[in-house]
Amino acid sequence: MSNARIIYVTGMKPKPEPALHRPELVRVLGAALARTCPERAGWLTEREQNFVLVSWTSLLYDERRDIGLDKPGIERLLANPEPDRSDKREADRLGRKLKRVWHLLGDSFPWLSALVASAALKVTLNDVHRYLDNQGGLGERIRELVIEAIQAAWADGDRVFLIGHSLGSVIAYDALWTLSRERAAAGRVDVLMTLGSPLATRFIRKGLRGAGSSGVERYPDNIGRWINVAARAEMVALRRRIRPFFTEMLK
Repeated sequence: MSNARIIYVTGMKPKPEPALHRPELVRVLGAALARTCPERAGWLTEREQNFVLVSWTSLLYDERRDIGLDKPGIERLLANPEPDRSDKREADRLGRKLKRVWHLLGDSFPWLSALVASAALKVTLNDVHRYLDNQGGLGERIRELVIEAIQAAWADGDRVFLIGHSLGSVIAYDALWTLSRERAAAGRVDVLMTLGSPLATRFIRKGLRGAGSSGVERYPDNIGRWINVAARAEMVALRRRIRPFFTEMLK
């Protein structure tokens, strides 16, 4: 494991300064390793330099998030890693389930999206379009941050564990497609992990790199293993299972 590198691609919305954000991510991941894989618990703390944070949101937003707003939640998570009754009630709340179904309808029938989308959701979708449509070269600049991190790991002979959260999973996927299909890079990532990913939604799939191609050229070919994780009552990963939408890629 000494030659392994974790590359973490953040999701949307303003994020704290990387110098403040990265240590908190390392704390949470380290605590998770200690609980689930004790024999590897010290790996991350001993090789903290092997954790690379790709923080791209400053290219999309003019503000940084105050890390202090997240501290209570981080401490609560570390103290009580299991969901409590209030978490479960919120996930199973009828209003949340109905909202999720409403969003699914909007994704399935684009003409409905203008009717079902709230003002906040419209702002979010506009930000996603700025990336997908490469407005002002934004998409290319964001992807390049991920590509540079992956290539640096390959150059050092490191195995790569690539994690993408929310829109970060889309960026990670696009970066891998670019490396394999446009740049014909020989390397591969051992694991791609997508967290709360919208990759299975129709809206995102239409805008992916390679979406206009057919057959093998439509997909990246440099992923050793793909693990997808989505929470119950997830509002971003509306379709929690990705596999059915990438069956052709697997074949």
